[in-house]
Amino acid sequence: MSKTTHPRKTQPTHGIDMAAHEEFLAFAEENPDAIAREHADPAFGLQPYQARRAVFDAGVDRDVAMDVASVLTTLYELWDEKDATEIEVNPVMVTADDEVVCADAVMNIDDDALFRHPDLADMEEEAAEDDLEAKANEYGFDYVRLEGNVGIIGNGAGLVMTTLDLVDHFGGQPANFLDIGGGAKAERVANALDMVFSDENVDAVVFNIFGGITRGDEVAKGINEALESFEEIPKKVVVRLAGTNAEEGMEILNTDLVDVEATLEDAVQRAVENAQEASQ
Repeated sequence: MSKTTHPRKTQPTHGIDMAAHEEFLAFAEENPDAIAREHADPAFGLQPYQARRAVFDAGVDRDVAMDVASVLTTLYELWDEKDATEIEVNPVMVTADDEVVCADAVMNIDDDALFRHPDLADMEEEAAEDDLEAKANEYGFDYVRLEGNVGIIGNGAGLVMTTLDLVDHFGGQPANFLDIGGGAKAERVANALDMVFSDENVDAVVFNIFGGITRGDEVAKGINEALESFEEIPKKVVVRLAGTNAEEGMEILNTDLVDVEATLEDAVQRAVENAQEASQ
């Protein structure tokens, strides 16, 4: 079943059984005819006849087919009403008495839509599994934790994604996606460094800022203030500034605390080298 959606960012699949999900995708690729599919028009939603057809195409026993079709209809309605980016029931069980049971269900909500669902937003705060992601919510950052050791901070999703790609290109492994957004002030920059330093997997940090709304001198001030609060800098930090007030920012940066590079490629290469040295 598919629906056209346009979330502004990709959400991590917290709670999804990724091993089972990957196993399903592999099975679907090798056996495409074994998967029952229905395409729902977002203007009209999933129609009852489509849910029934999907169930029968999947080979569900007739005794429970209508109940399973009802599950599909409910899933679609929840997906639509709650601004979900992903929703699944795995597994659906049938008891000896032909009772259909949703044994486990997971639903991920688009963070950008949470203002429409304050009840769900409250649940997110209570159920946050990752301390850093909970802290990101508190600070108002777009943050995804990854598995590498090069911490990445930037302003703008595209800029951060480019930095992630370059880290990989130069043989490193990104530790996170962290977008501090436009117009970042010193306090916000300091909070971003606090987050990345709090990740025990991070061995080095690259700071990539292109000034538009964000001023390079404000970023530099925030970096200095954050690093000066540490008796000892826990990770090597490389900074690349460009755009609005970048030259002023470069002059403000305390080069006793950070490495400064003029180009993004040089900054990423140095951060990858720093991470490799620290991990040895």
